[in-house]
Amino acid sequence: MELLEEARKRGLPLTIPQMVERSAGLYSGRPALTAREKDGDRTISYKELLEEVEAIARGLLSLGLKKGDRVAILGPNSPEWAKVYLACGFAGCINVPIDSLLSDNEKQQLIAKADVKAAFVAPRFLDVMQDLPRGFPSPKFIISLEWPSVDRGPDVMSMDELMARAGELKRQELPRVSREDIAAIIFTSGTTGVPKGVMLTHWNIVSDCMACSMAVDIGQERFLSVLPMHHTFECTAGFLLPIYCGCHITYARSLKSRYIMEDLRSCRATVMLGVPLLFQKMKEGIERAVEKAPTARRLMFKTLWKMVIAAERAGNPHLGKVLFRSLRKKAGLDTIRYFVSGGAALPSFIPTFFRRLGLDIIQGYGLTESSPVLTINPLDKPKNESVGPPLPGTEVKVVNADSQGVGELAFRGPMIMKGYVNDPEATRQVLDEEGWLYTGDLGLVDEEGYVHICGRAKNVIVTSAGKNVYPEEIEALLNRSDIILESMVYGKQVESGGEEVWAVIVPDFEVLAQRGKKALDDKVLATMVDREVREVNRLLAPYKRIKSFHIINEELPKTSTKKIKRHLFNLQILNKKPPKR
Repeated sequence: MELLEEARKRGLPLTIPQMVERSAGLYSGRPALTAREKDGDRTISYKELLEEVEAIARGLLSLGLKKGDRVAILGPNSPEWAKVYLACGFAGCINVPIDSLLSDNEKQQLIAKADVKAAFVAPRFLDVMQDLPRGFPSPKFIISLEWPSVDRGPDVMSMDELMARAGELKRQELPRVSREDIAAIIFTSGTTGVPKGVMLTHWNIVSDCMACSMAVDIGQERFLSVLPMHHTFECTAGFLLPIYCGCHITYARSLKSRYIMEDLRSCRATVMLGVPLLFQKMKEGIERAVEKAPTARRLMFKTLWKMVIAAERAGNPHLGKVLFRSLRKKAGLDTIRYFVSGGAALPSFIPTFFRRLGLDIIQGYGLTESSPVLTINPLDKPKNESVGPPLPGTEVKVVNADSQGVGELAFRGPMIMKGYVNDPEATRQVLDEEGWLYTGDLGLVDEEGYVHICGRAKNVIVTSAGKNVYPEEIEALLNRSDIILESMVYGKQVESGGEEVWAVIVPDFEVLAQRGKKALDDKVLATMVDREVREVNRLLAPYKRIKSFHIINEELPKTSTKKIKRHLFNLQILNKKPPKR
């Protein structure tokens, strides 16, 4: 399907401003954005959203910003973050979202690299902009990303002041924005090296929203926004897609599980996006609550669980929706239609667990370079071991496939980036002249067109016998253990050539403490972990089995979406002598 032709035929938007104008026309009085605050919820409608976005856009133009100028956004999820992002599109400016979890130096480096003219900054990050090293490129204008606005000094403009300036340009036409204009520069999280600025056009982003809306049943949904909006998964699927479909977005107060559960219950959310680690923590929380329940209730749960599994084997996978209705209501999950997982691979046991409770999880796949969604696992016919078929209007091919059909995945479609900013060589390495994006991910496409991800090409372990081992497959098995918090599998060079499979394992000391094992000496801990490793090895072909492992006491370094930064891992740890086995 040609999405551009379809959009034109149906009169659908091609740019972000057209998308906002269409939604404001169709859903004028409907709530668009809600902030949960101490004094109560603060909500704006779609009509009010359009008015405020246009005011911010005119405010930017009043400062002298022109089409193509870059504007940084640095702050937590909020309606103000959303309004600024949309306003940049109306002003013809380019959004540059900045990860708030980066170090001050990293934030400053990205803002300098992007050559931003203005920066919207949450109060707690103002020092980052105001204390730049001498001679360091700095934004000409700094606006406080805060509501209600308060005085932040002479060098910082308030949102009120910026919007008041819009009155001077009320009758002036806003710049014409075309579908091929760049809407955002998103810096990749850098799991394998220096972050690169991904240039996404208006049509890249809007076409991805359009394709997602065709692949997933989206009605009058209430989204709870939890993941950071600077990340393209949340920005597209948790912000722009709901706006495209006229949904209501509420911003969670915190990433802490207790607050998320309270916010889910309060806003009666029907959809929430998360990363696999978040859903794993929710699963573990439910399991702990069951174990702490009175004996009669715990036995009832286990009886119902067995009934659900038996029904599943008999071809009825939906019995949990009926049997666990009261449990979902008590947990504040009774309004949820489905969760959406992205940002990293979702172990198949997690969606299986939630489905048995009567909750569906949609798993997708994508990259920052593809705006980001490329595939979605359909709710009516999911394959938990797959990331689903490509979106409408999206093509996939497997390059240099081996005898099992595994090769590098490449995709083509209107959501594929324009390229990396100021880096034509890096662009040529991943994007060919025919528009195919080479993902660096290894996978296969089955007979029904479902895509299966095996791992990263750069992470693959090649044994002495020439066998390929995908670390992600083994990590998923290790991480199923209750006493393993996380793991990283890697290849250890051997003298005979090739690599052996080794692992770094972080024990879950919280679970161990709950089991009365607060103080464990190294030998006892190594014995317990070794037992888990042996269980995993029983499930693997001989050439995939873990030869040895290291135990460390601190979490592995990760990006803001919880992907392990393999290139930052301390190699000295890997050279230590592992425990005897």
